[in-house]
Amino acid sequence: MMKILLANPAARESISNTKERFFIKAGSRWPWSYIKSKKEKNRCCFFPFFLAYTANILRKAGYNVQIIDGVAMDMSEIEFLQKVKSFSPDLIVIETATHAINHDLMLCRKLKIILPDSKIVLCGAHATVFAREILESNDCVDFIALGEYEYTILKLIERLDKGTGNLKIEGLGHKIKSEIWVSDKKGFIEDINSLPFPAFDLFPCNDSPDLTIYRDGICTYWPAVTLHSSRGCPFRCDFCMWNQIMYDNGPYRMFDPKRVVDEMEYVIEKFGAREIYFDDDDFCINKQHVINICNEIKKRRLKVKWSCMGDAMCTDEEMIRIMADAGCIYMKFGVESGSKEILKNIGKPLDPSKAIKVARWCRKYGIMTHATFSLGLDGETRETMRETLRLANKIKFDTAQVSITTPFPGTRYYQKLVERGFLKGQKWDSFDGTTSCTFNTDTLTAREIEVFRKKAIKSIVLHKIIDPIWVWRYLKRSYLLYKNWGLEVVLEPIKALINL
Repeated sequence: MMKILLANPAARESISNTKERFFIKAGSRWPWSYIKSKKEKNRCCFFPFFLAYTANILRKAGYNVQIIDGVAMDMSEIEFLQKVKSFSPDLIVIETATHAINHDLMLCRKLKIILPDSKIVLCGAHATVFAREILESNDCVDFIALGEYEYTILKLIERLDKGTGNLKIEGLGHKIKSEIWVSDKKGFIEDINSLPFPAFDLFPCNDSPDLTIYRDGICTYWPAVTLHSSRGCPFRCDFCMWNQIMYDNGPYRMFDPKRVVDEMEYVIEKFGAREIYFDDDDFCINKQHVINICNEIKKRRLKVKWSCMGDAMCTDEEMIRIMADAGCIYMKFGVESGSKEILKNIGKPLDPSKAIKVARWCRKYGIMTHATFSLGLDGETRETMRETLRLANKIKFDTAQVSITTPFPGTRYYQKLVERGFLKGQKWDSFDGTTSCTFNTDTLTAREIEVFRKKAIKSIVLHKIIDPIWVWRYLKRSYLLYKNWGLEVVLEPIKALINL
Protein backbone atom coordinates (compact mmCIF):
# COMPACT_ATOMS: atom_id res chain seq x y z
CA MET A 1 0.00 0.00 0.00
CA MET A 2 1.12 3.53 -0.74
CA LYS A 3 2.57 5.79 1.95
CA ILE A 4 0.86 9.19 2.08
CA LEU A 5 2.04 12.43 3.67
CA LEU A 6 -0.50 15.17 4.42
CA ALA A 7 1.27 18.40 5.25
CA ASN A 8 0.80 22.00 6.32
CA PRO A 9 4.44 23.14 6.13
CA ALA A 10 5.50 26.30 7.90
CA ALA A 11 6.45 29.36 5.84
CA ARG A 12 8.39 32.30 7.19
CA GLU A 13 10.39 35.32 6.06
CA SER A 14 13.33 36.70 8.02
CA ILE A 15 12.93 40.43 8.76
CA SER A 16 15.95 40.99 11.00
CA ASN A 17 18.33 39.05 13.19
CA THR A 18 15.59 38.64 15.78
CA LYS A 19 12.24 39.04 13.95
CA GLU A 20 10.40 37.01 11.31
CA ARG A 21 7.12 37.05 9.44
CA PHE A 22 5.19 33.84 10.09
CA PHE A 23 2.41 32.60 7.77
CA ILE A 24 -0.88 31.13 9.03
CA LYS A 25 -2.29 28.78 6.39
CA ALA A 26 -4.41 25.59 6.51
CA GLY A 27 -7.28 25.79 8.97
CA SER A 28 -7.69 29.56 8.67
CA ARG A 29 -10.39 30.59 6.19
CA TRP A 30 -8.65 33.98 5.95
CA PRO A 31 -4.92 33.17 5.51
CA TRP A 32 -2.74 35.80 7.17
CA SER A 33 0.66 36.43 8.67
CA TYR A 34 2.14 38.15 11.69
CA ILE A 35 5.50 39.33 13.00
CA LYS A 36 7.09 37.40 15.85
CA SER A 37 10.41 36.85 17.51
CA LYS A 38 12.46 34.05 15.98
CA LYS A 39 12.85 32.62 19.48
CA GLU A 40 9.12 32.77 20.15
CA LYS A 41 7.03 29.67 19.47
CA ASN A 42 4.10 30.19 17.09
CA ARG A 43 0.90 30.33 19.16
CA CYS A 44 -1.60 30.80 16.29
CA CYS A 45 -2.61 27.21 15.65
CA PHE A 46 -5.81 26.63 13.68
CA PHE A 47 -6.88 23.03 13.18
CA PRO A 48 -6.56 22.03 9.46
CA PHE A 49 -9.92 20.31 8.93
CA PHE A 50 -9.60 19.43 5.23
CA LEU A 51 -6.33 17.62 5.91
CA ALA A 52 -7.79 15.93 9.01
CA TYR A 53 -10.89 14.59 7.25
CA THR A 54 -8.66 13.36 4.41
CA ALA A 55 -6.36 11.62 6.89
CA ASN A 56 -9.16 9.58 8.43
CA ILE A 57 -10.67 8.72 5.03
CA LEU A 58 -7.30 7.37 3.89
CA ARG A 59 -6.61 5.57 7.17
CA LYS A 60 -9.98 3.81 7.03
CA ALA A 61 -9.13 2.74 3.47
CA GLY A 62 -5.99 1.05 4.83
CA TYR A 63 -3.31 3.50 3.74
CA ASN A 64 -0.22 4.44 5.74
CA VAL A 65 -0.85 8.11 6.53
CA GLN A 66 1.69 10.51 8.02
CA ILE A 67 0.77 14.01 9.22
CA ILE A 68 3.11 16.99 9.54
CA ASP A 69 1.48 20.25 10.61
CA GLY A 70 4.62 22.35 10.46
CA VAL A 71 2.72 25.57 11.21
CA ALA A 72 1.36 24.26 14.51
CA MET A 73 4.78 22.83 15.41
CA ASP A 74 6.66 25.93 14.23
CA MET A 75 8.88 23.49 12.34
CA SER A 76 11.89 24.76 10.44
CA GLU A 77 12.26 23.92 6.76
CA ILE A 78 15.30 21.74 7.46
CA GLU A 79 13.38 19.75 10.08
CA PHE A 80 10.45 19.37 7.70
CA LEU A 81 12.59 18.12 4.83
CA GLN A 82 14.43 15.66 7.08
CA LYS A 83 11.17 14.27 8.44
CA VAL A 84 9.67 13.88 4.96
CA LYS A 85 12.81 12.17 3.69
CA SER A 86 12.81 9.71 6.59
CA PHE A 87 9.18 8.74 5.84
CA SER A 88 9.82 8.63 2.08
CA PRO A 89 6.17 8.96 1.03
CA ASP A 90 4.83 7.90 -2.34
CA LEU A 91 2.47 10.89 -2.39
CA ILE A 92 2.81 14.27 -0.67
CA VAL A 93 -0.32 16.40 -0.21
CA ILE A 94 0.24 20.06 0.72
CA GLU A 95 -2.51 22.57 1.45
CA THR A 96 -1.25 25.98 0.39
CA ALA A 97 -2.58 29.56 0.45
CA THR A 98 -2.24 32.69 -1.67
CA HIS A 99 0.17 34.59 0.56
CA ALA A 100 2.41 31.52 0.99
CA ILE A 101 2.24 30.05 -2.52
CA ASN A 102 5.76 31.12 -3.55
CA HIS A 103 7.24 29.65 -0.36
CA ASP A 104 5.37 26.38 -0.83
CA LEU A 105 6.36 26.05 -4.48
CA MET A 106 10.01 26.54 -3.53
CA LEU A 107 9.57 23.83 -0.90
CA CYS A 108 8.06 21.51 -3.53
CA ARG A 109 11.15 21.97 -5.70
CA LYS A 110 13.36 20.94 -2.78
CA LEU A 111 11.15 17.94 -2.06
CA LYS A 112 11.48 16.80 -5.69
CA ILE A 113 15.25 16.98 -5.44
CA ILE A 114 15.45 14.73 -2.35
CA LEU A 115 12.49 12.49 -3.33
CA PRO A 116 12.29 12.54 -7.14
CA ASP A 117 9.88 9.59 -7.29
CA SER A 118 7.35 11.06 -4.89
CA LYS A 119 4.27 12.64 -6.42
CA ILE A 120 3.19 16.07 -5.11
CA VAL A 121 -0.41 17.30 -4.82
CA LEU A 122 -1.29 20.91 -4.02
CA CYS A 123 -4.67 21.76 -2.48
CA GLY A 124 -6.42 24.84 -1.17
CA ALA A 125 -8.15 27.90 -2.58
CA HIS A 126 -5.18 29.41 -4.45
CA ALA A 127 -4.23 26.11 -6.06
CA THR A 128 -7.87 25.61 -7.05
CA VAL A 129 -8.05 28.98 -8.83
CA PHE A 130 -4.68 28.71 -10.59
CA ALA A 131 -4.49 24.98 -11.17
CA ARG A 132 -3.55 25.12 -14.84
CA GLU A 133 -1.04 27.95 -14.38
CA ILE A 134 0.70 26.14 -11.50
CA LEU A 135 0.93 22.87 -13.44
CA GLU A 136 2.24 24.64 -16.55
CA SER A 137 5.00 26.56 -14.79
CA ASN A 138 6.11 24.15 -12.04
CA ASP A 139 7.55 20.75 -12.88
CA CYS A 140 7.65 19.91 -9.17
CA VAL A 141 3.82 19.74 -8.91
CA ASP A 142 2.13 16.63 -10.31
CA PHE A 143 -1.49 17.14 -9.24
CA ILE A 144 -3.88 19.84 -8.07
CA ALA A 145 -6.96 18.87 -6.03
CA LEU A 146 -9.75 21.40 -6.54
CA GLY A 147 -12.23 22.58 -3.91
CA GLU A 148 -13.27 20.07 -1.24
CA TYR A 149 -10.50 17.62 -1.85
CA GLU A 150 -11.01 14.86 0.72
CA TYR A 151 -12.58 12.20 -1.52
CA THR A 152 -10.69 13.41 -4.60
CA ILE A 153 -7.43 12.47 -2.90
CA LEU A 154 -8.81 9.03 -2.05
CA LYS A 155 -9.83 8.39 -5.68
CA LEU A 156 -6.43 9.53 -6.91
CA ILE A 157 -4.55 7.27 -4.50
CA GLU A 158 -6.71 4.25 -5.29
CA ARG A 159 -5.99 4.60 -9.00
CA LEU A 160 -2.29 5.29 -8.49
CA ASP A 161 -2.05 2.32 -6.13
CA LYS A 162 -3.50 -0.02 -8.75
CA GLY A 163 -1.12 1.36 -11.37
CA THR A 164 -3.89 1.49 -13.91
CA GLY A 165 -6.98 3.55 -14.52
CA ASN A 166 -7.94 6.92 -15.88
CA LEU A 167 -6.55 9.80 -13.81
CA LYS A 168 -9.03 12.27 -15.29
CA ILE A 169 -10.87 12.45 -11.98
CA GLU A 170 -13.56 15.01 -11.23
CA GLY A 171 -12.05 17.66 -8.95
CA LEU A 172 -8.46 16.98 -10.07
CA GLY A 173 -5.86 18.54 -12.32
CA HIS A 174 -2.73 16.70 -13.37
CA LYS A 175 0.38 16.81 -15.46
CA ILE A 176 1.53 13.52 -16.94
CA LYS A 177 4.63 13.95 -19.10
CA SER A 178 3.68 16.93 -21.30
CA GLU A 179 -0.09 16.61 -20.96
CA ILE A 180 -1.94 18.98 -18.63
CA TRP A 181 -5.56 18.28 -17.82
CA VAL A 182 -7.78 20.11 -15.33
CA SER A 183 -11.30 19.00 -14.40
CA ASP A 184 -14.01 21.51 -15.14
CA LYS A 185 -15.64 20.60 -11.82
CA LYS A 186 -14.36 21.00 -8.28
CA GLY A 187 -14.54 18.42 -5.55
CA PHE A 188 -17.85 18.86 -3.71
CA ILE A 189 -19.36 16.69 -0.98
CA GLU A 190 -23.15 16.77 -1.11
CA ASP A 191 -23.64 14.65 2.01
CA ILE A 192 -21.09 15.86 4.53
CA ASN A 193 -22.37 13.28 7.00
CA SER A 194 -20.50 10.73 4.85
CA LEU A 195 -17.27 12.21 6.21
CA PRO A 196 -15.70 10.35 9.15
CA PHE A 197 -14.61 12.27 12.23
CA PRO A 198 -11.39 14.23 11.57
CA ALA A 199 -8.24 12.30 12.54
CA PHE A 200 -7.73 14.38 15.68
CA ASP A 201 -5.36 11.77 17.12
CA LEU A 202 -2.76 12.22 14.36
CA PHE A 203 -2.18 15.96 14.72
CA PRO A 204 0.08 17.83 14.58
CA CYS A 205 2.27 14.79 13.87
CA ASN A 206 1.83 11.01 14.20
CA ASP A 207 4.79 10.51 16.52
CA SER A 208 3.92 13.48 18.77
CA PRO A 209 0.13 13.93 18.71
CA ASP A 210 -1.13 16.81 20.84
CA LEU A 211 -4.54 18.26 20.04
CA THR A 212 -4.17 20.79 22.86
CA ILE A 213 -1.69 22.73 20.73
CA TYR A 214 -4.58 24.09 18.65
CA ARG A 215 -6.67 27.08 19.72
CA ASP A 216 -8.82 29.86 18.31
CA GLY A 217 -8.28 33.32 19.73
CA ILE A 218 -11.69 33.55 21.41
CA CYS A 219 -11.41 30.30 23.38
CA THR A 220 -11.26 30.96 27.12
CA TYR A 221 -10.75 27.46 28.55
CA TRP A 222 -7.97 24.93 27.96
CA PRO A 223 -7.90 22.42 26.36
CA ALA A 224 -10.09 23.79 23.57
CA VAL A 225 -11.04 21.82 20.47
CA THR A 226 -12.45 23.16 17.22
CA LEU A 227 -15.35 21.38 15.50
CA HIS A 228 -17.72 22.01 12.59
CA SER A 229 -21.51 21.66 12.58
CA SER A 230 -21.99 22.70 8.94
CA ARG A 231 -20.32 23.74 5.70
CA GLY A 232 -21.08 26.69 3.48
CA CYS A 233 -23.34 29.70 3.72
CA PRO A 234 -26.46 30.76 1.78
CA PHE A 235 -25.31 34.38 1.75
CA ARG A 236 -23.01 35.54 -1.01
CA CYS A 237 -20.59 38.15 0.33
CA ASP A 238 -18.35 39.01 -2.61
CA PHE A 239 -15.07 38.77 -0.66
CA CYS A 240 -15.75 35.40 1.01
CA MET A 241 -13.06 32.96 -0.12
CA TRP A 242 -14.11 29.53 1.16
CA ASN A 243 -17.73 29.85 0.12
CA GLN A 244 -16.88 30.90 -3.44
CA ILE A 245 -13.77 28.82 -4.07
CA MET A 246 -13.65 25.78 -1.79
CA TYR A 247 -17.45 25.26 -1.77
CA ASP A 248 -18.02 26.61 -5.29
CA ASN A 249 -21.06 28.62 -4.09
CA GLY A 250 -22.75 25.32 -3.32
CA PRO A 251 -25.65 24.77 -0.92
CA TYR A 252 -25.41 25.15 2.83
CA ARG A 253 -24.97 21.69 4.38
CA MET A 254 -25.46 20.60 8.00
CA PHE A 255 -24.02 17.72 9.99
CA ASP A 256 -26.70 15.76 11.83
CA PRO A 257 -27.10 17.30 15.33
CA LYS A 258 -26.62 13.91 16.99
CA ARG A 259 -23.36 13.42 15.10
CA VAL A 260 -22.24 16.92 16.16
CA VAL A 261 -22.81 16.10 19.82
CA ASP A 262 -21.25 12.65 19.37
CA GLU A 263 -18.14 14.49 18.22
CA MET A 264 -18.34 16.81 21.22
CA GLU A 265 -18.50 13.81 23.56
CA TYR A 266 -15.57 12.19 21.74
CA VAL A 267 -13.20 15.17 22.14
CA ILE A 268 -14.27 15.63 25.76
CA GLU A 269 -13.57 12.00 26.65
CA LYS A 270 -10.52 11.46 24.43
CA PHE A 271 -8.75 14.81 24.71
CA GLY A 272 -10.23 16.38 27.84
CA ALA A 273 -11.77 19.31 25.98
CA ARG A 274 -13.13 21.98 28.35
CA GLU A 275 -14.25 24.30 25.56
CA ILE A 276 -15.41 23.57 22.02
CA TYR A 277 -15.34 26.16 19.26
CA PHE A 278 -17.63 25.71 16.25
CA ASP A 279 -15.69 27.28 13.41
CA ASP A 280 -18.55 27.04 10.91
CA ASP A 281 -18.85 29.54 8.10
CA ASP A 282 -21.95 30.54 10.05
CA PHE A 283 -23.20 28.45 12.96
CA CYS A 284 -26.49 30.40 13.27
CA ILE A 285 -27.94 30.14 9.75
CA ASN A 286 -30.58 27.51 10.53
CA LYS A 287 -32.35 28.22 13.82
CA GLN A 288 -33.78 24.73 14.16
CA HIS A 289 -30.34 23.21 13.57
CA VAL A 290 -28.95 25.34 16.41
CA ILE A 291 -31.85 24.45 18.71
CA ASN A 292 -31.49 20.74 17.92
CA ILE A 293 -27.79 20.81 18.82
CA CYS A 294 -28.51 22.71 22.04
CA ASN A 295 -31.27 20.28 23.00
CA GLU A 296 -28.98 17.32 22.35
CA ILE A 297 -26.25 18.89 24.53
CA LYS A 298 -28.74 19.35 27.37
CA LYS A 299 -30.25 15.88 26.87
CA ARG A 300 -26.82 14.29 27.34
CA ARG A 301 -26.00 16.69 30.21
CA LEU A 302 -22.68 17.71 28.70
CA LYS A 303 -20.88 20.06 31.06
CA VAL A 304 -18.67 21.83 28.55
CA LYS A 305 -18.33 25.45 27.52
CA TRP A 306 -18.61 26.22 23.83
CA SER A 307 -18.32 29.12 21.42
CA CYS A 308 -19.07 29.68 17.76
CA MET A 309 -18.70 31.71 14.58
CA GLY A 310 -22.24 33.06 14.21
CA ASP A 311 -23.88 36.07 12.63
CA ALA A 312 -26.08 39.10 13.29
CA MET A 313 -28.40 38.33 10.36
CA CYS A 314 -30.22 35.12 11.33
CA THR A 315 -29.78 35.33 15.09
CA ASP A 316 -32.66 36.34 17.35
CA GLU A 317 -33.05 36.69 21.12
CA GLU A 318 -34.66 33.27 21.55
CA MET A 319 -31.73 31.56 19.79
CA ILE A 320 -29.24 33.44 21.98
CA ARG A 321 -31.11 32.43 25.15
CA ILE A 322 -31.20 28.76 24.10
CA MET A 323 -27.51 28.78 23.16
CA ALA A 324 -26.54 30.30 26.51
CA ASP A 325 -28.65 27.74 28.38
CA ALA A 326 -26.77 24.95 26.55
CA GLY A 327 -23.32 26.27 27.51
CA CYS A 328 -22.42 28.87 24.87
CA ILE A 329 -20.07 31.51 26.31
CA TYR A 330 -18.69 33.34 23.25
CA MET A 331 -19.82 34.20 19.73
CA LYS A 332 -18.00 35.75 16.81
CA PHE A 333 -20.02 37.55 14.17
CA GLY A 334 -19.16 39.56 11.09
CA VAL A 335 -20.44 43.12 10.87
CA GLU A 336 -17.98 44.18 8.14
CA SER A 337 -19.34 47.70 7.57
CA GLY A 338 -21.52 50.37 9.15
CA SER A 339 -22.70 51.54 5.74
CA LYS A 340 -25.93 50.07 4.36
CA GLU A 341 -24.71 50.90 0.86
CA ILE A 342 -21.47 48.99 1.32
CA LEU A 343 -23.31 45.99 2.77
CA LYS A 344 -25.61 46.03 -0.26
CA ASN A 345 -22.59 46.23 -2.60
CA ILE A 346 -20.94 43.16 -1.10
CA GLY A 347 -24.14 41.10 -0.91
CA LYS A 348 -24.45 40.90 2.89
CA PRO A 349 -28.12 41.18 3.96
CA LEU A 350 -27.42 42.87 7.31
CA ASP A 351 -29.10 45.89 8.84
CA PRO A 352 -26.24 47.47 10.85
CA SER A 353 -28.61 48.21 13.75
CA LYS A 354 -29.20 44.44 14.14
CA ALA A 355 -25.57 44.02 15.19
CA ILE A 356 -26.21 46.37 18.12
CA LYS A 357 -29.19 44.23 19.22
CA VAL A 358 -27.31 40.93 18.93
CA ALA A 359 -24.45 42.17 21.11
CA ARG A 360 -26.99 43.45 23.65
CA TRP A 361 -28.84 40.11 23.74
CA CYS A 362 -25.57 38.21 24.16
CA ARG A 363 -24.54 40.44 27.07
CA LYS A 364 -28.00 39.91 28.63
CA TYR A 365 -27.59 36.12 28.58
CA GLY A 366 -23.91 36.01 29.54
CA ILE A 367 -22.40 35.33 26.11
CA MET A 368 -19.31 37.33 25.22
CA THR A 369 -19.00 38.68 21.67
CA HIS A 370 -16.28 39.26 19.11
CA ALA A 371 -17.26 41.48 16.18
CA THR A 372 -15.32 41.67 12.92
CA PHE A 373 -15.06 44.67 10.62
CA SER A 374 -13.46 44.98 7.18
CA LEU A 375 -12.13 48.13 5.55
CA GLY A 376 -11.69 48.52 1.81
CA LEU A 377 -14.91 46.80 0.75
CA ASP A 378 -16.60 47.45 -2.60
CA GLY A 379 -17.49 51.16 -2.84
CA GLU A 380 -15.53 52.16 0.29
CA THR A 381 -14.95 55.88 0.85
CA ARG A 382 -13.59 57.95 3.71
CA GLU A 383 -17.15 58.57 4.89
CA THR A 384 -18.18 54.88 4.80
CA MET A 385 -15.09 53.98 6.84
CA ARG A 386 -16.14 56.63 9.37
CA GLU A 387 -19.64 55.09 9.39
CA THR A 388 -18.09 51.73 10.23
CA LEU A 389 -16.12 53.24 13.10
CA ARG A 390 -19.20 55.02 14.45
CA LEU A 391 -21.14 51.75 14.40
CA ALA A 392 -18.27 49.87 16.06
CA ASN A 393 -18.31 52.35 18.92
CA LYS A 394 -22.06 51.74 19.43
CA ILE A 395 -21.90 47.93 19.59
CA LYS A 396 -21.41 46.49 23.07
CA PHE A 397 -19.01 43.74 21.97
CA ASP A 398 -16.24 42.41 24.19
CA THR A 399 -13.52 42.04 21.57
CA ALA A 400 -13.19 42.92 17.91
CA GLN A 401 -10.95 42.77 14.90
CA VAL A 402 -10.57 45.36 12.18
CA SER A 403 -9.13 43.89 8.98
CA ILE A 404 -8.21 45.17 5.57
CA THR A 405 -10.32 43.34 3.02
CA THR A 406 -8.20 40.88 1.08
CA PRO A 407 -9.44 40.33 -2.49
CA PHE A 408 -8.48 36.68 -2.73
CA PRO A 409 -8.18 35.36 -6.31
CA GLY A 410 -11.32 33.52 -7.35
CA THR A 411 -13.70 35.80 -5.44
CA ARG A 412 -16.07 38.24 -7.12
CA TYR A 413 -14.38 41.10 -5.31
CA TYR A 414 -11.02 40.18 -6.80
CA GLN A 415 -12.57 40.14 -10.27
CA LYS A 416 -14.20 43.54 -9.72
CA LEU A 417 -10.86 45.08 -8.75
CA VAL A 418 -9.11 43.50 -11.75
CA GLU A 419 -11.76 44.82 -14.13
CA ARG A 420 -11.51 48.32 -12.66
CA GLY A 421 -7.72 48.32 -12.72
CA PHE A 422 -7.50 48.89 -8.95
CA LEU A 423 -5.10 46.11 -7.94
CA LYS A 424 -1.64 47.43 -7.13
CA GLY A 425 0.01 44.29 -8.45
CA GLN A 426 -0.06 40.57 -7.91
CA LYS A 427 2.56 40.16 -5.20
CA TRP A 428 0.94 37.18 -3.62
CA ASP A 429 2.72 37.47 -0.28
CA SER A 430 0.88 40.74 0.41
CA PHE A 431 -2.57 39.08 0.23
CA ASP A 432 -3.02 38.59 3.96
CA GLY A 433 -5.26 41.42 5.18
CA THR A 434 -3.38 42.12 8.38
CA THR A 435 -1.52 45.37 7.81
CA SER A 436 -1.15 45.81 4.05
CA CYS A 437 -3.73 46.74 1.43
CA THR A 438 -3.28 45.31 -2.07
CA PHE A 439 -5.35 47.85 -4.01
CA ASN A 440 -6.20 51.50 -4.60
CA THR A 441 -9.69 52.72 -5.52
CA ASP A 442 -10.96 55.79 -7.34
CA THR A 443 -11.54 57.51 -3.98
CA LEU A 444 -9.00 55.89 -1.63
CA THR A 445 -5.35 54.90 -1.73
CA ALA A 446 -4.10 51.72 -0.13
CA ARG A 447 -2.15 53.84 2.33
CA GLU A 448 -5.28 55.69 3.46
CA ILE A 449 -7.02 52.39 4.24
CA GLU A 450 -3.98 51.13 6.16
CA VAL A 451 -3.76 54.34 8.22
CA PHE A 452 -7.49 54.37 8.95
CA ARG A 453 -7.34 50.78 10.23
CA LYS A 454 -4.80 51.79 12.88
CA LYS A 455 -6.86 54.84 13.79
CA ALA A 456 -10.04 52.73 14.08
CA ILE A 457 -8.44 50.15 16.37
CA LYS A 458 -7.11 52.83 18.72
CA SER A 459 -10.48 54.62 18.75
CA ILE A 460 -12.33 51.39 19.59
CA VAL A 461 -9.94 50.61 22.46
CA LEU A 462 -10.24 54.14 23.91
CA HIS A 463 -14.02 53.94 23.64
CA LYS A 464 -14.11 50.60 25.48
CA ILE A 465 -11.87 51.46 28.41
CA ILE A 466 -14.27 54.18 29.57
CA ASP A 467 -17.09 51.61 29.80
CA PRO A 468 -16.93 50.15 33.36
CA ILE A 469 -19.03 47.09 32.43
CA TRP A 470 -16.68 46.30 29.55
CA VAL A 471 -13.62 46.78 31.79
CA TRP A 472 -15.07 44.38 34.39
CA ARG A 473 -15.88 41.73 31.76
CA TYR A 474 -12.44 42.15 30.16
CA LEU A 475 -10.59 41.78 33.48
CA LYS A 476 -12.71 38.77 34.46
CA ARG A 477 -11.94 37.00 31.18
CA SER A 478 -8.27 38.00 31.34
CA TYR A 479 -8.04 36.24 34.70
CA LEU A 480 -9.58 33.08 33.20
CA LEU A 481 -7.20 33.28 30.22
CA TYR A 482 -4.26 33.60 32.60
CA LYS A 483 -5.39 30.55 34.60
CA ASN A 484 -6.00 28.45 31.49
CA TRP A 485 -3.52 29.61 28.88
CA GLY A 486 -0.87 31.62 30.70
CA LEU A 487 0.33 35.20 30.72
CA GLU A 488 1.41 35.24 27.06
CA VAL A 489 -2.17 34.85 25.83
CA VAL A 490 -3.34 37.68 28.10
CA LEU A 491 -0.62 39.94 26.71
CA GLU A 492 -1.30 39.15 23.02
CA PRO A 493 -3.80 42.02 22.39
CA ILE A 494 -1.55 44.45 24.26
CA LYS A 495 1.43 43.46 22.09
CA ALA A 496 -0.72 43.88 18.97
CA LEU A 497 -1.65 47.43 20.04
CA ILE A 498 1.99 48.32 20.72
CA ASN A 499 2.96 47.08 17.24
CA LEU A 500 0.34 49.22 15.46
